[in-house]
Amino acid sequence: MSSARSAVHPPAQPGSALLRKVSAMVRSRGTVVLIAGLLVSAAALTGCDGRPEATGQASSSTVPAPTVTTSTSDGGPSGGPSISSQATPTSPPAPPRANAQPKDFDARNFGTALPAEPNQYFPLVAGTQTLRDGTITRGSRKLHHRRRVTVTDVVKEVDGVLTVAVLDQDIDAGQVSEAALDYYAQDRTGNVWYLGSYTEIYEGGEFVNAADAWLAGENEATAGIAMLADPQEGLRYVEARIPGRETIRAEVAEVGKRKCVPFQCFPQALSVLEDGTELKYYGPGVGDIATEPEYSGGEQEKEELINVIQLTPDGLREASKEALRLDRHARTAAEHVFARSAPAERAR
Repeated sequence: MSSARSAVHPPAQPGSALLRKVSAMVRSRGTVVLIAGLLVSAAALTGCDGRPEATGQASSSTVPAPTVTTSTSDGGPSGGPSISSQATPTSPPAPPRANAQPKDFDARNFGTALPAEPNQYFPLVAGTQTLRDGTITRGSRKLHHRRRVTVTDVVKEVDGVLTVAVLDQDIDAGQVSEAALDYYAQDRTGNVWYLGSYTEIYEGGEFVNAADAWLAGENEATAGIAMLADPQEGLRYVEARIPGRETIRAEVAEVGKRKCVPFQCFPQALSVLEDGTELKYYGPGVGDIATEPEYSGGEQEKEELINVIQLTPDGLREASKEALRLDRHARTAAEHVFARSAPAERAR
């Protein structure tokens, strides 16, 4: 999660247009063909070669590696709450982009779970999956892991707002070591809000314990801003406030900065300083592309985007199934937070 602001304003890009094209890629070894690579606006991005496969292997207790295709359909059956990312012909024009602060939270300022025009730095588009390579340096040891993040089509009402569940999985040695659900919603003026989280820890594919469980409106926790509608350099905001535990603060560091990662170069990237210790970079049309420490010594963690794909209907169904499992388990493993919350469900 993160936030942002801008000294150089990149052009606004409707998120629904960003997933209309998918590039084909063939891995150099073996016979595995990967059709992937989310294309964003040519004015905003320049490409780099060598994009690796985007699906890691899950443990036996978690979602298997999803199938990849050029399809952008969510593949869900009919019925349930709407998450349409396409505006209907009768939809009123969207209000102008306007930044918010946590004190501005009002459930009446939200619409459908997935917006018609996603925030360009934090696009909530069902079926989008990113893969990031990461390392944690502890002294002289460098530990490698991968992080797979999927925007599901699972929705949950949190503090009066219909949120979408984002599945965040850490993969170590081919197994999921951590699986988290983060609950986000975009308001009518383009701010993406962070309304809750739940994390499970695994060892050898077996559940160990639950951590980081909170929901806005429960135990005095309040929603924060994951991404501003119109980030500007120097803007400060709160990403989450969890009484008795933590308050996550952020400040927009730079806007319009060129940032290259293995997946692609982003001429109009945004960087956000989180809690004064970590820089997070965001690319237009893609979202989180890199994380770098902003301190010396101690444990150093880095991540870089290596691929973006759009899941097939079957792949999205599998990811959403795992999100539903986590939300159900949270009702017992983190009963003090989730027991009274509305159950999550797949939206159509």
